[in-house]
Amino acid sequence: MPNADRPPTLTDVARLAGVSVPTASRVLNGGVRGKQSGSPEMRQRVQDAARALGYSVSPAAQAIKGGRARTIALVVSDIDDFGSATMISGVMHAAEKRGVSVAVRTTRDDPLREIALLEELRGERHRAIVIGTSRTTDARREAALAAQLGTLDAHGTRVVVIGHSALPFPSVTVDNREAAAALAEGLALAGHRRFAVVSGPDFEITSQDRVAGFLEGLDRHGISVLSGDVVHRSFSRDGGYAAVDDLATPVAELDAIAAMSDAMAVGVIARLHEQGIEAPGDVEVSGFDHVPMLGDVLPSFSTVEVPLEAFGEAALSLALDDGDPQPDQRIALRATPIVHGAAVARR
Repeated sequence: MPNADRPPTLTDVARLAGVSVPTASRVLNGGVRGKQSGSPEMRQRVQDAARALGYSVSPAAQAIKGGRARTIALVVSDIDDFGSATMISGVMHAAEKRGVSVAVRTTRDDPLREIALLEELRGERHRAIVIGTSRTTDARREAALAAQLGTLDAHGTRVVVIGHSALPFPSVTVDNREAAAALAEGLALAGHRRFAVVSGPDFEITSQDRVAGFLEGLDRHGISVLSGDVVHRSFSRDGGYAAVDDLATPVAELDAIAAMSDAMAVGVIARLHEQGIEAPGDVEVSGFDHVPMLGDVLPSFSTVEVPLEAFGEAALSLALDDGDPQPDQRIALRATPIVHGAAVARR
């Protein structure tokens, strides 16, 4: 048995379990891709011995031995955004089940910082990198990103992209365009006819898809939106707040303002309240993402439920589980419109 004055060692575990030190090491230091060593009964003895002795594997030692850390890197635009926070939570839960840790890095929507972060990540030797930043129509930016990710992939770091993109790596996607169209149709069927749309930057693919889909959905019901009533700002609370003042049509003449993220919707509602306009009493405000806490505050809030937490499980299944995913492999998740139509045809 180990000396009470020192922490237990792998040798102590092996002795208690009745196996060799190399065998105990293989059981306790198995790869994150589900590789197992020995019979189930033997593995159980080793694991029971480790628990009884209070022995834990050293991540640092594993990294030195395997040449790669037991971590994945998750790169997002911002941790303050509702959607990003939910996605981060999903990735962390999925990583915990696989015995790995998550290192979160933020780009602050700065393309130069994004490239610099990826250069730094080369030296950290993560098992995988999940890119959860917004893809854009800037060809030079996307090419620079693809080059950095290609270098990481060539050196053994798996790369997974969250969202639609032309990047040559496995990805987890959701059909923003189709979901936005379904939301628009639901709001039109609820009786709304005069719309404004506020969304993220017009050079971001997600923003483009959501706006295009929403306008297509309205068009199926013979409804159009003035170009001046489609406003692009940041995908944030402040972006939604600022967008209200840039609408071409006075808010009092609108039935609904469709915000292409829940965070933007919060900003829209805040600005309307300052103007003495109630939502949804006077104007309905819809969102996109489905942040659960908003449903508690605004039970009649129409939005699109994007399975943000499920992105984590899907991304890590591509990044860490057995198999070698192909560059064009996609896991497509479904987004579900939630339409209440609380304020309908008031004028």
